[in-house]
Amino acid sequence: MKIPKLLMVILLLGFLVLSVSADELNPLVYQYYNPEVTIEFLEPLQVSSERQQNIANQIAGVTPISINDPNVEDPENLICTLFGHNLEGPVTVTATHHKVRQYAPRCLKEVYHVSYCTRCDYTESELHNDFYIFCCPED
Repeated sequence: MKIPKLLMVILLLGFLVLSVSADELNPLVYQYYNPEVTIEFLEPLQVSSERQQNIANQIAGVTPISINDPNVEDPENLICTLFGHNLEGPVTVTATHHKVRQYAPRCLKEVYHVSYCTRCDYTESELHNDFYIFCCPED
C-alpha cells in the first residue's frame, strides 16, 4: 500500500517540476487590441510592467495620441539631460506582424535589440533581423 502512495507522490512532484520549468521558458507576450502584431520579450526586463508596455508600443508602432497629453511621461529628465542616459541592455524583442502577405509564408517576424534608460523613459531599438514565417493560414 505504501508503494502506490510513494509512486503517486513522485509522479505529482515530477509534474509540478515540469510545469514550473515550462512556465519559465515562455516569453513575456503582449497581444495588442489590433491582433495584427504580437510582441515577445525573449529576455526578462528589470522594469515595471508599464515600462514594458511602453517598449512594446514603440516596437509595434503604437504612439500616444497627443504629445501634450499630461498622462504621457517626458522621455528625458534633468539628470539625463545633464549626464546622459544610463542604458541597460540590449535585450532581444521580437515583433510578429500577422497576415502581411497574401500567400504563405504570410507573417513577418522582426528581431530587435532594445536598450532602455533606467532613469527616464528613453528607449533605443535597432532592427537586427527580419524574415517571413508560417504562422497564419491562408484565407
